[in-house]
Amino acid sequence: MGYHMEMEKKSKTGLAIGIVVAVIVVIAAAVAVFFAGRTFGSKPELRLQAAAAKTLSEMEQYGSSLSEKIDFDALNELWETETIHLNTDVSITFPDGESTNMEFSVDALINESQKRTNCNIGVGMYGFQIPFADVAATSDTLYIALPQFLKDTYHVGLTNLGENFNNSEWAQLLDSTLPDDYSVEFFQENEDAEASADLISVLTKSAAVIKENTTFENVKDTENSRVGVRVCVTKEAVNQYLELLEEDLFESEFYEIYLEELMERAGDASEAARLKEAFDALIEGATGVRFRTDYVLDYYFDQKGRIVNISSPVDMETEDGAVLAMNLSFLGEERVLDVIEGGIYVKHGEKIKYFGMERNAEVTDAFYNEDVTLLIQTDNHNQDMTFSYANDFDKEAMSYDMELMVDIPDGKLVFEADGEFTDIVKGEGYTFRVNNSSLKVDDEELCYLSAVVELDPADEDPEIPKDSVDLLEMSMQDIQKMVYEALASIRKFDYE
Repeated sequence: MGYHMEMEKKSKTGLAIGIVVAVIVVIAAAVAVFFAGRTFGSKPELRLQAAAAKTLSEMEQYGSSLSEKIDFDALNELWETETIHLNTDVSITFPDGESTNMEFSVDALINESQKRTNCNIGVGMYGFQIPFADVAATSDTLYIALPQFLKDTYHVGLTNLGENFNNSEWAQLLDSTLPDDYSVEFFQENEDAEASADLISVLTKSAAVIKENTTFENVKDTENSRVGVRVCVTKEAVNQYLELLEEDLFESEFYEIYLEELMERAGDASEAARLKEAFDALIEGATGVRFRTDYVLDYYFDQKGRIVNISSPVDMETEDGAVLAMNLSFLGEERVLDVIEGGIYVKHGEKIKYFGMERNAEVTDAFYNEDVTLLIQTDNHNQDMTFSYANDFDKEAMSYDMELMVDIPDGKLVFEADGEFTDIVKGEGYTFRVNNSSLKVDDEELCYLSAVVELDPADEDPEIPKDSVDLLEMSMQDIQKMVYEALASIRKFDYE
């Protein structure tokens, strides 16, 4: 099979996407461990190290001028220590024959360090907006006021939300309950960066078994007139690494953080159990692959010493009967990563699935253009999936013209948008504009959208209401009075 599988990818049948995901995780982990932890000593290793360094150095040329002008790191620090003013205006038009237009705005003050926020929400149509709601929050309480409809401000405690809701009149009125331990916490620490760092640490934690059982040798590809280095990790080492990796993942902060996020999304105990089971199964599937053959990849170089191809010289087999092959080429002239083609093939029995990547990019002092497509293909194409992203970014005008496309068996979705960044004050704020955008579903226009998002430091702190009514302690009579008051206000709007 090997390289010839590429010629056959459109004539084979499909394979479950879960196997592809598992194999990709295996490859990513092994390559990451190799580059992160290997101490190079012999000639083939030095050649590979030098080639990797040259290729990675070219990636620096893709550095975003947007980041340089805005300084997101400084903005994040400001966000964590000071009050931020965030103002958002959005207009959506639905071309349903009458071109219905809807608008909303959110003008907010946010202070992460004080764990306080308040915002004014406006809604409207065709350029006319009215104040709709005033919302404020601390880490444990949410406040809501609807000044056009109700005279009072109401609040809900978030720490024991499930228990308090179940004991309130609202549970009976709505004929619904929440898990007794259900709670909500605003202003949680951003743990994504911590989780990502811990994941990298976990991937390299048991790297010793890989490093101790990896060999390198020089290879030649006479057909394509190129040379390279073959990296071989024994199957025993790969399998042992994967076994240790599974244990490390389940004991990691990464697992705890993402499991906690999943539990927060669950509506009840049964959904929480289902989400946990699915998450555990994903980890077990990704780390449960066991190789019957050694893990072997060839890294080929061009005349400038850059990596231009990573491929498996022979098919790699797993103990469950799957066969894996990889062929990924970097074909750009100025930068090899400007053009990427290839992917991974997994065969199980008579079924095969191809996970591929195509990339075309160009970068100068004035612009950065990028077009990336991810493919999942089967021979009959009835389960094909395509995900693509294209963007033309003008570095001088700070403008963009982008398209996102998702094409799956259930349908096709295309989002197009253009706009720019203006009013940039480095490290303090900017205005992000979406001038024109559209959303298509199965080639039919669903809606058009324009938006303006302004971010800058605030000269005042968020205000939290001093007087409010506890929503969950209201009697049925109080609830009825509130509903009648709201209905009377609505009728008043109708008369006006």
